[in-house]
Amino acid sequence: MIVINDEATPCGCCGKLPAVIYCDGCQAPLCVSCRTFDLWGYGCGHVDSKAFCPRCLRDPAVNPYNGFPDK
Repeated sequence: MIVINDEATPCGCCGKLPAVIYCDGCQAPLCVSCRTFDLWGYGCGHVDSKAFCPRCLRDPAVNPYNGFPDK
């Protein structure tokens, strides 16, 4: 997870300032309103946090743990 520390990067989804983190799928900068955190568990008690834009959150090719079943 990469955090943006400047106050000048706009969100790649809505354009608002400031973007605070990059999407772990498409690498778009995201503001606090457009980011969604997900937890990926593996092994015995290990969890990584991921941040996703709305599109990548629902894309099973990017986020296989998305919780949104195919229709």
